[in-house]
Amino acid sequence: MIQDSLGPNRFSRKPDRLSRPKRLALVVASAAAGLVVVGGVAYAGSSTTNARVVVHAGDTLWGIAASHYPGSNIEQSISQIESANHLSGASIRPGETLTLPAP
Repeated sequence: MIQDSLGPNRFSRKPDRLSRPKRLALVVASAAAGLVVVGGVAYAGSSTTNARVVVHAGDTLWGIAASHYPGSNIEQSISQIESANHLSGASIRPGETLTLPAP
């Protein structure tokens, strides 16, 4: 009988295991890719998300709109805040939480 030089189990090799440095590199690369994806979603989504503000004594919609939407039309900003919070006017109360639409 002729025996193959590779032995009887030449087709039943165990899968190669990654060395410790290769595993570490794979983990680091995966983590970096994950951060890029999460960072991209966070920055891309930040301009479309709504912020919230708690009304303090003396706050007005005009003041809130002016401080959160600098350089924009204040009347339009107030209207958007009223609409987002289902307000029937400019009356707000301390302790109330308002949703501020994305600019």
